[in-house]
Amino acid sequence: MPVEALPINVKLNLEKIRYHIDNKLSIKEKIDLPNGYAINLYIEDYSQPLLFTFDNRHIAEHMEQTTFECRQGWGYEYVINKGWNICAFLESDYTRWYRHPFFIALMRCIESKNLFQNYPSKKITYGSSMGGYAAATFAKALSADTSILFNPFSTLNHRLAPWDTREDYAWYNNWNSGYHDAVKGCQTTDNYIIYDPTFQLDHLQAKRFMTHCTKTTQIRVPGVGHGMPGHLAKINALDLIVSSIVSDNYLTAKPEIFNTLKKRRDYIGYHRFMLNRNPQMTNARKQIVMEHCLNMLRHKYHEPRHASFFYRDASDLYALYDRNMALKFIKKAATLKPDCPKINKRLNDLLSNV
Repeated sequence: MPVEALPINVKLNLEKIRYHIDNKLSIKEKIDLPNGYAINLYIEDYSQPLLFTFDNRHIAEHMEQTTFECRQGWGYEYVINKGWNICAFLESDYTRWYRHPFFIALMRCIESKNLFQNYPSKKITYGSSMGGYAAATFAKALSADTSILFNPFSTLNHRLAPWDTREDYAWYNNWNSGYHDAVKGCQTTDNYIIYDPTFQLDHLQAKRFMTHCTKTTQIRVPGVGHGMPGHLAKINALDLIVSSIVSDNYLTAKPEIFNTLKKRRDYIGYHRFMLNRNPQMTNARKQIVMEHCLNMLRHKYHEPRHASFFYRDASDLYALYDRNMALKFIKKAATLKPDCPKINKRLNDLLSNV
């Protein structure tokens, strides 16, 4: 789709954004776009950074049937609460990966107009997974200075990344046309890539950025897998990392960040991932780790009224390691809370796979 074919109302909305930025006027508006896209824009204080965010697959997949009036965009509340500004791009179809011809034409138009070039403060693209791909891909188009990328994909192009077969549902998109390779979009930005080096496919994707983008800082968080932002939030590291980068304070905050990241050893998600992914984990070592995790659960649910939660989470912990033990725990949880839908669902799932 050529830029010239963009609907006139889309072009008028882009000119409206330009007018507000050039004149440093506040703007708070959600712009519905054709083909199920939207832009949610909030600019209040031009002395503060502007973050461009992109929905990841999880949001786009689980909110497909939700109207844009009910959606705000990935990271919207977090960014606003920090006192920053945001331009959130909303994707309504998780299979498209921002590869729809309309969206490509939209970004080409934004780039050709240098729409955000005159924004006076720092400009940052910010995303995770599929959203990380978009944040890197369109960094140049958005005149960004920095990109913050959590476990990002660089491309689903078979020639460039033949080893990554995770997202086959999205292969129908054109992965050869413009903006198909994220490393080309962020070669001039300061890039921060946060990923798990023990998760091989994420490591290979991150390696493409480090090979082709010289201004890249890697923040390695071993043993938590692909859902990086959620895991970091649970150990109080997410805001620490993002805030340090946004404020140009990462090097100063680095010791505190890595001390905080060590808390993942007291986080069950870390041990669960390592149990499932670490080929060097012996049975004896697994037993030690499992007992450690159970002790963490006992500490978390130490009150008698929380006993059902302990057995529920213990069952979840054992599900991929010892299904008989997992079944034993969930049965105890069901005895304590026979009317709990979540517990009964887990029980039925385990019984159907015995």
